[in-house]
Amino acid sequence: MAGRDGKGERFVPGSRKHDRTVDDALKTMERLAAWLETAERDNIWLQTEDPLQVAMLHGMLVHLRQQIDQLLLLGGEELQDTVRALRTLAGQER
Repeated sequence: MAGRDGKGERFVPGSRKHDRTVDDALKTMERLAAWLETAERDNIWLQTEDPLQVAMLHGMLVHLRQQIDQLLLLGGEELQDTVRALRTLAGQER
């Protein structure tokens, strides 16, 4: 089903090649997290017979882990302080 993006331009969900906003990226990561849970539960390594596909999946997962670590480091100590403060507040509201 076609829709409009934030700029009013027509697009089909899932057709864009890049996430344009943090909200877009969060939706992508939510789908990835759901897939990872399913892949772990079903042990994707036992279901994947193509050695090239296994190598590509492994390589992408390692790449993602490295990129995530680099992005978290970029946020620095200020990011860590903010996250700790928010978690403390969330814990107090329980």
